Amino acid sequence: MMNYSKTIFLASLLLAASCTQMENEKEPFPVDEVAMITTKVGGASASGEAAVSNLQLFVFDSGGKFEIKGSGSSSTIELGCSKGRKTVWALAGAPELSVESEDELLSAATRLEDNAPGAFVMAGSRSLEVSGPADVDITVKRYVAKVSLGRIINSLNGVHASKELVIRGVYLLNVAANTTYGISSPTEWYNRMAKESTPADELISRTGLSAVVPSGGSCELGCVFYPYPNPTQSNANGGLWSERHTKLVVEAGIGGEICYYPVVLPVLQRNRTYTISDLTLTMFGSDSPDIPIDKGTVEFNILVEDWETGQDPHSETI
Repeated sequence: MMNYSKTIFLASLLLAASCTQMENEKEPFPVDEVAMITTKVGGASASGEAAVSNLQLFVFDSGGKFEIKGSGSSSTIELGCSKGRKTVWALAGAPELSVESEDELLSAATRLEDNAPGAFVMAGSRSLEVSGPADVDITVKRYVAKVSLGRIINSLNGVHASKELVIRGVYLLNVAANTTYGISSPTEWYNRMAKESTPADELISRTGLSAVVPSGGSCELGCVFYPYPNPTQSNANGGLWSERHTKLVVEAGIGGEICYYPVVLPVLQRNRTYTISDLTLTMFGSDSPDIPIDKGTVEFNILVEDWETGQDPHSETI
């Protein structure tokens, strides 16, 4: 699996002793205590899931107080900061942000629609002692998870075996609409128990499909979704709305009747992939997109992988 980690290299921490100031220009730090930080983005691609855009760099002092910020669209950002213990946060693909402390940064909200394919919100941090020239690596990670659906297999039996199976849509339900840069539980949700129109539709739904799957055959629609983390441990199905697991739903027509095949996903973590390789339909589906069908109606397994390295795969049969 490809390595999509993005590393931000903070290079050339140099003394700014040679810098001069205009007579009336304010000097933020004593000149003999200033260091220059040159920020370089290494290994970034220009497009796709690995792209890094709209880079913002925040420097906080040892007490977590904001000291200085650099931003730009290029791969290099240079700024000056005082010497001493620092925490540096790198933010990519996010709206412009102004904060007064590290705590304020961590509690700031990021919304799912801030992301787009090829421009995902990412962040990472590193603490260091700024005392002279140094090279520092900061690894940034995406806030979204990645949910992929492979083949849909038509194994309908009994009275439905001869009926036409048409896939009308594939989408996610019960999707976290926001989190914070420090990762907290969502306070808003999209597609609560049913498909809705949301500002993040391009990330969590494929609708308006009309894919016929012949009996004993299969189709692969290339469905890839990018939800925000959902830390909810307990699950619920139907009833009144409550926080619950995210579900992947295949909406189908069988002989002209609409039904649903919900797949309950595990607790979703940022920057991880959840791959359903084969989804086998054996019986008529549920009449609700949020209520799972009887056991044996759908057969699948979910492979969970670390998006950055592809290591430590975990498979589940549900």
